[in-house]
Amino acid sequence: MQYGVSPTQLRQWRRRGIGPEYFQFTARTVSYSDDYLRDWFNDPHNAHLLAQASDMSCQDGRVRAEPASG
Repeated sequence: MQYGVSPTQLRQWRRRGIGPEYFQFTARTVSYSDDYLRDWFNDPHNAHLLAQASDMSCQDGRVRAEPASG
């Protein structure tokens, strides 16, 4: 997990048409450029997506919100 975002979250963003630019070599092979990732994660316009991703956890292939504490 790089930048605090799981591969599952990146896959969900790809399916929604959002997230960092990627290269798709085959139907099952996707790659990200380190430069594209760094630029995308440092762009303030993406902060809301990163905040949502940090509030989620992946379990059994599904993304679920963490229970609120306190």
